[in-house]
Amino acid sequence: MSIPIEKIDPNFKLSSDIPADTEFFDPRRAPFSIWGLAGNDEGSYCRLPLSLLPECSEGVQGLAWHLAGGCVRFSTDASSLCVVWKLRGAGNMPHFAATGQSGLELVEETGGVLRAVRTLVPQMNPDGCGCALEQSRRIDLPGEGLRAYALYLPLYNGLEELLIGLPPRARLAEGRAPALEKPLVFYGSSITQGGCASKVTNAYTHVLARRLDAALCNLGFSGSGKGEPRMAQFIASLPMSAFVMDYDHNAPSVEHLRQTHEPFFRIVREAQPDLPILIVSKPDFDGNPAVNAQRREVIRQTYLNALSRGDRRVWFVDGERLFGQQERFDCTVDGCHPTDLGFRRMADALEPVLREALGLR
Repeated sequence: MSIPIEKIDPNFKLSSDIPADTEFFDPRRAPFSIWGLAGNDEGSYCRLPLSLLPECSEGVQGLAWHLAGGCVRFSTDASSLCVVWKLRGAGNMPHFAATGQSGLELVEETGGVLRAVRTLVPQMNPDGCGCALEQSRRIDLPGEGLRAYALYLPLYNGLEELLIGLPPRARLAEGRAPALEKPLVFYGSSITQGGCASKVTNAYTHVLARRLDAALCNLGFSGSGKGEPRMAQFIASLPMSAFVMDYDHNAPSVEHLRQTHEPFFRIVREAQPDLPILIVSKPDFDGNPAVNAQRREVIRQTYLNALSRGDRRVWFVDGERLFGQQERFDCTVDGCHPTDLGFRRMADALEPVLREALGLR
């Protein structure tokens, strides 16, 4: 007979006891603020405006409801916090931790000093087939006085509902805005979206935003970021500090990449002539080096052509070097999607380029 792990090791027990006097709030209303949902003012938990969805591919229409990059910011002096969330799906990919797919991550941001508070681990279904849709957690909050928090939302799942509960008479105020309020915008593939980080904030996009104290807009769409002109037009309309163009992995062929890559870049560049743009080739290079080298040259040519036109606000990053030289096999879970080590190495390689592009030390 199987014994539940929490009965053997109490460190695995999930605290879901919600005090009866908890006062719940809808984080879509002030003083809460939601970050990372690009151009979405309809109050829905979607990464894209609902009006844009009919113009997108079927894959993007579905994945836009996954909330990679989204977070809720607020401040409170509460000694504890309750979070209730209802998932859109069970999120049962076998090679992707539930904490990354469907969990949440609470980070304290007081005074610009970031401190991990708690990973909100989702409860699994009794049969072990994915996560239960309805989730609740209670978290103790150490510290005194008014403290700023960011609650990061699931990478590969969506929310039907989210409520944040506080004890009676707890103070509630606006959260802290990042130093770079205009976001870093990333467009790309499943890797960009965050597959397969062990927890939400370990995706390379989140690591970079944290290190640079920047807002984040993650437009990674698993298998569906294919360089469509309409998506380029939408991205070109966004306020942003920098744009990272990272969709090589999702282009179905070298020829598709050749036909779409430079036109996509030029749509964004023509709309925002001074915007720092990083164009990146795929990190999972080793699976087919000969073909991936051809893909890299297509992307490099976009960069060289931009330079020849006098563009000095563009940077090329060779994806082959993103995982480093040592123990590259440990950088993915399946030869494609990064582990936390892979994501950290990607962030390490991209950070100095972004700092140069943004004029940061």
